[in-house]
Amino acid sequence: MITPEFLEQVEKYLAWRCLDQRWFDYRERLGKPVNLRKLKCFEGACGRTDEFLADLIKEAQAGEACMGNLPQPITDAERAKMLETRRNYFANYLFALIKQKNFTEAEVAERAHVDAAIFSKLRNVRKYIPEERTIWALFFALELTFDEANSLMYRAKIYLSANVWEEVILIYFLVESIYDLSLFNEVLEHYGLAPLEVTEDFSIRPDEKPFSDDSLIERIDLYIEENFYDTSWIEEQARRGTRFSYSVKALGEPAESVKTFEIIIRKLKDKIGMSGNFFSDYLFKLIKQKKLSDVEVYKAAHLDRRIFSKIRNEKTYMPAKKTVLAIAFAMKLDFKETNNLLWRAGYSLSAGRKEDVIAAYFIDNQIYDLFLLNEVLNYYGCPLIGD
Repeated sequence: MITPEFLEQVEKYLAWRCLDQRWFDYRERLGKPVNLRKLKCFEGACGRTDEFLADLIKEAQAGEACMGNLPQPITDAERAKMLETRRNYFANYLFALIKQKNFTEAEVAERAHVDAAIFSKLRNVRKYIPEERTIWALFFALELTFDEANSLMYRAKIYLSANVWEEVILIYFLVESIYDLSLFNEVLEHYGLAPLEVTEDFSIRPDEKPFSDDSLIERIDLYIEENFYDTSWIEEQARRGTRFSYSVKALGEPAESVKTFEIIIRKLKDKIGMSGNFFSDYLFKLIKQKKLSDVEVYKAAHLDRRIFSKIRNEKTYMPAKKTVLAIAFAMKLDFKETNNLLWRAGYSLSAGRKEDVIAAYFIDNQIYDLFLLNEVLNYYGCPLIGD
């Protein structure tokens, strides 16, 4: 049962920390406007403080948080050793917490009011992550400290924000170690906010079977962890009203520099209909160097022959990025050749796109099996490559 004294403490915390306009409007309606000068935000309590964000963005802009150059290859044994110490899957950390807290999975499911099938799904579908509010319920069930809750959220790429009223209340409960889920819902309902209800379907679907080559997925997981600069948390904060400036570099630079002047000349030529398309010239030069035929390339890339006809005959035509990558795989291009081909079509492999990092892994390891690549991309929920 919520008490006036407890509610007073919650409101004091909100008055210091909450930046949600709904909270401001609520206080205005009560005739008790929030004193903006007293706002303290999170002062380090949140996993993403302003100082942390500023440092991370500087790293990204300096190229330190993403892949400027392809790393030196390492052996499978070295990768396996790194996996033992660096794996950070959501499920791994969750099961470690359950063991550490001396709970059974059934107890956690009951305390969080979730279907026990969640744990079967987490064990069988390695990349599965529950909905955000399901994770909140697990905080209460496991009686997590703020740091533990923050670590679990980090592995799910979820971050609490001062701009969301409900999340500031959740932070108060975590900071004060209050693990009463019913009380939390009572506070939310007091303010007219939606209570925490878990409506997730935890049944395992037939298409969610583990990937057939588990060792390959482990190596790709590590490659992604080493090279993928995940901007999703910045984008999520932007959707919630906090905006940042950030940039992510390409995965390596092309071997032959594509100068701004050359790009301008190409565009001018295309504009007035002159011959000499930059992309097609480089592509067919590569085909000749590799002693391949157009037919061999488009068949190996599983593309319609009309694609090649367009590239050769329509000088202003530029294929889609996925088509260019399919051609690169068909020709078994190395990393520099692939990047050069992409740049001439106006694209690049980005450290901020998971599908690009996965493609880079295949190219770096000289695995030119398009069917396998698409199977892996599908496993990670990424767009497929090809026509």
